[in-house]
Amino acid sequence: MDFQKGFADNQLAILKVLWESQGATRRTLERVLGISRPTLDKAVKCLLEENMIVSSSAKAEARGRPATVFRVQDRAWLTIGMDLELPDIAFVLCDVEGRILHEKAFQIREDLDEPQVVLRRLVSKIRAWLTEFDISPSVLGGVGIGLPGFFSNGGVSFVGRNLPRWKEVQIREYLKMELSLPILILHDVHCMAQAEVAHRGWTDKVVLFLSVRPGLERDLRIGASVCVNGNVYLGGRGNGGALYHAVVDGAELAELTDEQGVQCIARRIVSSLIHIIPLTDPDWTVIHAKCLGDMEPQLIECCQRELQHSFRGEYIGFSEILPAALRERSGAQQAALCAIRALLQPSDGLSTTSKGGASEKRRTV
Repeated sequence: MDFQKGFADNQLAILKVLWESQGATRRTLERVLGISRPTLDKAVKCLLEENMIVSSSAKAEARGRPATVFRVQDRAWLTIGMDLELPDIAFVLCDVEGRILHEKAFQIREDLDEPQVVLRRLVSKIRAWLTEFDISPSVLGGVGIGLPGFFSNGGVSFVGRNLPRWKEVQIREYLKMELSLPILILHDVHCMAQAEVAHRGWTDKVVLFLSVRPGLERDLRIGASVCVNGNVYLGGRGNGGALYHAVVDGAELAELTDEQGVQCIARRIVSSLIHIIPLTDPDWTVIHAKCLGDMEPQLIECCQRELQHSFRGEYIGFSEILPAALRERSGAQQAALCAIRALLQPSDGLSTTSKGGASEKRRTV
């Protein structure tokens, strides 16, 4: 399904306004889009006939006829979101509103240094998953993927200890060819951060988000993202959010008790935070460390205590560290929503880097 080629630019513009505003009248569409009523009526008629939008009557203000409100139909198209945190992989299938209809989590641990092998397995899993739920490819709009990589020359590279050795792998082109769908690729922690920000309603705040996730060799990887007024800071080339030496080795943790392990992880996190917090001055700092289970609260408390000690006499204004509110498939779900946003842009809205894909202010779940 080539989603964007199925619509004229003015039809995509109408869908975008309706999706972002969760419904609008003809008068509102006419004013926002700056198009004539005959052109608008023709485009709306086509979208109604294609079952992409639905209409309902709104209560009239004072006297007068009720206005007709148009909304995007909940299942006008479906979108796949994927969190590719190797060896862990999560799929979600979302409707237009970003609600999860189906989800799947699994691991791939073999041949991780062979990207073509891994990508073939992903395609096979996606096809089998869609077949299981009798989902026709014709109802799919696109795929959004969050992963812990760097973007360069149109490809994705994994850099760092205990990560697969991928260099400028053309993930987007391969999946686009195999699935015949538009593909959007983003940084995984950016997806998680934006989902958290939207969930908490912090779209007018500066938020520092950190994730602690398991790696390939029983290690822990620490990722970060900064959101400003609901927008993810992507950097000059789309690679903003990386932390230097933000890995805790599994061998190091294996020799420690649980409490000592938490203190070790906290020291590694704080070594980054003592520089990031004064630089960004966040309203809120959030840590997602679900992989630590019952030890997560202790980690956050330890980080809080260490930072307060480090900042004493050096920095004023440090706020409380909070645990992430979204615990499950936030990265995959937000990747799907970012893909929906990109689909509603004129021309080729889906690209390899996440510039523009992860920075929309409005619709998140």
